[in-house]
Amino acid sequence: MTKMTKHSPLACLSKAELFKDLPKNLREKLVTISTHQEYFPKGSLIRQPFDGKDGMLVMDKGHAKIYSLNEDGKETVLGTLNKGDSEGQEHLFSDGNQENYIQATTDTWICSMTRKDFQNLLQETPGLALRLLNSFGKKLVAVEQNAIRRNSMDAKERIMAHLEDLSKKQEANVVTLELKKKDLASLLGITPETLSRKLKELENENRIEVKGKQIRIL
Repeated sequence: MTKMTKHSPLACLSKAELFKDLPKNLREKLVTISTHQEYFPKGSLIRQPFDGKDGMLVMDKGHAKIYSLNEDGKETVLGTLNKGDSEGQEHLFSDGNQENYIQATTDTWICSMTRKDFQNLLQETPGLALRLLNSFGKKLVAVEQNAIRRNSMDAKERIMAHLEDLSKKQEANVVTLELKKKDLASLLGITPETLSRKLKELENENRIEVKGKQIRIL
């Protein structure tokens, strides 16, 4: 597969939540230990349990879903990845096997770095370690507050909060659902029937307008 053109390794890594607030000189050091524009065709697995791959990946282009399988092979969708999203940041800090599957839902290109290379860079660059430690603490507080907020919501408000998050990410009032409805329902912890019913209720309340996979937030 021919590599995409007009790719900026620095811009790609700068999108990762963990690195975006770092000064440019430290982000440039991270570029030196990263791999860029690895290609995965639609439907292929980017990561899976016990594949021997560790560290973090950043979505340069495309979409993917994160899911787990139970003992009976039932799939539970845990999240989605879009351009600029990152996954596996925790694997840069802890030595453990990948527990979930990441599957490309469109043709996808990723950038990545391994735990070993990252840890070596931390030892060589104390300023990077300190900056990341302070940044990580702030993000942990934000994640905890968001989890509390989501867990207190009923199904309808959980759907609405997800749509508003998509609106911010896609920078538009008309959002495109990137998952099949059964996968979106799994992500939100509700049944597909509940998802369809609550979307209809939100539409009747003039809070949204649904046209296939596109939803306008009113």
